[in-house]
Amino acid sequence: MVGLLTLLLLATSAHAQGTTEEIQPSKDPAVFKAQLLQYMQLTRKNLREIQALSPDDTAPIDPALHNSAHYAYQLIRAAQWGMGVAIQQQTTYKDPMLVMAQKRAEKAWNLSRYPVDYTNEPRAQYINQSVQNLTQALRLVQQILVILP
Repeated sequence: MVGLLTLLLLATSAHAQGTTEEIQPSKDPAVFKAQLLQYMQLTRKNLREIQALSPDDTAPIDPALHNSAHYAYQLIRAAQWGMGVAIQQQTTYKDPMLVMAQKRAEKAWNLSRYPVDYTNEPRAQYINQSVQNLTQALRLVQQILVILP
């Protein structure tokens, strides 16, 4: 648990410094769990910021919010890929719980794309769809964290 928290704090501080490094997937359950936890923390913050946007604002999305949404997207993508690698390396017995978790992570990954890729949509639509998608993605990640040992 201490290792997970340390990894989470290190990753959070690196993100806060504006790093543009790609997040690497890992088959290590401790790593992808930490990525999922960080994703949840960051996505909750992003969700609050998106909900606070003015629906009639014609100005572009704040680059800091866009970067934060992109970083969260990278986290869920890396966690999903890491789970996929872990499943592929299970030669004799595929853990059905890990398979279920990975499928949910894939859904959350796809849902997390909207706030990153659709910033040019009408603002009200962007807010509505982003809130729906990120809320669903958070539910899926909460379920994953319950499923994983």
